[in-house]
Amino acid sequence: MFLVLNTYCQSNNKAFNKDLVITIKQDSISGYALIAKGNERKETIILLHGLPGNERNLDLAETIRQNGKNVIYFNYRGSWGSQGEFLYSNCLQDISKVIDYLSNDIVSEKLRIKKSSFSLIGHSLGGGIAILHGTQDNRVKKIVALSSFNAGEVLKNNNSIDELGAFQKYLNEQFMLNIEPKKFLVEILDHKQKWNLVSINSLKLDKPFIFIDENYRNEYWIKNIKNNQYLIINSDHSFSDKRNELNTEIIDWLNKN
Repeated sequence: MFLVLNTYCQSNNKAFNKDLVITIKQDSISGYALIAKGNERKETIILLHGLPGNERNLDLAETIRQNGKNVIYFNYRGSWGSQGEFLYSNCLQDISKVIDYLSNDIVSEKLRIKKSSFSLIGHSLGGGIAILHGTQDNRVKKIVALSSFNAGEVLKNNNSIDELGAFQKYLNEQFMLNIEPKKFLVEILDHKQKWNLVSINSLKLDKPFIFIDENYRNEYWIKNIKNNQYLIINSDHSFSDKRNELNTEIIDWLNKN
């Protein structure tokens, strides 16, 4: 993994933004840092977008920064101009590699990151991978999952790629993704038990996490996960008409946990 972090002025304690380029294997992915004011090292929140990632929750990012925490946004391999192939397994691995990058001594100093205090906030597909990865990575201290896409649960009754024609058609239309729809879906089918979020019950769930949904569509499987918190904010998939309420609930939860 290579580091690309252009030189910038850090002579004061003001908030600042910074473009990031993070290289994973042979691919470079784009990132964006929203760094809170104050020269001390801070809790850092990593945002994980969905599929394809039209909702980026950058209003939430600004609210979090105003509350004194750093926020990192990035595009997975194969999404929105980031190099590489868009695969579920790559999205999971990218979280770990991004945390590796942010934990580098040079990067963490320049971005004022407290290396012992990372949190994940994921939306839709990002909510699912936030739970799957975050519950197993000791560097992640808190997890917020918004309108989670539980890939293993959604496809648990499908045994053949031929049954997923509509899903393939949808993926084919996502020109901002470097994706082979059949390969993407076959990988999930092959791992649907492992990637069902209920599988985290086999882990020692000793860190705070919360599911926030727009309706009760996921309640039937969420209620089977141990030790979770569950909140409904009645809205659409992106909480479009409840953004202030969503942001307030998340800030309060982060501050209490």
